[in-house]
Amino acid sequence: MKLQVLLGVTACVAMAACSPASNTSAAVASAQPRTAPAPPPSGERMTYVVGCVHCHHQLPKQIMNAPSLMVAQTYSLPEFRTLLRTGVTRDGRDLYALDSAMGFTAREQLAYLKDDEVAAIHRFLHESWNAERVAVEEAKIQQMPGPPAGPGG
Repeated sequence: MKLQVLLGVTACVAMAACSPASNTSAAVASAQPRTAPAPPPSGERMTYVVGCVHCHHQLPKQIMNAPSLMVAQTYSLPEFRTLLRTGVTRDGRDLYALDSAMGFTAREQLAYLKDDEVAAIHRFLHESWNAERVAVEEAKIQQMPGPPAGPGG
């Protein structure tokens, strides 16, 4: 009789341990791969991918007379966020209203950057953008071709 009770209790415990209600969530949780959180965005990568360097340093001034990205070092993060999202400078100039490429780019493209992406760009420009980087990037500018040759040469 004790053996039957013991077997009954054991079977009951075993069934409870295997019941869907008690074990399914643990089994599913342990079966799913654990992924590390995504690394924070790279400000350097964002600065190049978004095109900051291209417009501000790699185009001839005759095409795009944008100030050096060194100007970003004078902006606080909230001011920089406003500039990138609205095209309004910290002194209140609305670059969009002034038909500036930066105003258009801010409202139509940069406004979609996430807060951590804007912060990463701001941090990169504050910590790593310097005169040497400016010189390297501006050395990439191709010389503007002269006017086309007239007839005969």
